[in-house]
Amino acid sequence: MVRVLLLINNNEVLRVDTRSGEYVSRAIGSRP
Repeated sequence: MVRVLLLINNNEVLRVDTRSGEYVSRAIGSRP
């Protein structure tokens, strides 16, 4: 499982799962 974390200027974390191709946008410090 390969995951790439990208930091966005909006203080959001874009989690990209290159295997499943899912894109999850989350605010930094917040959890599901």
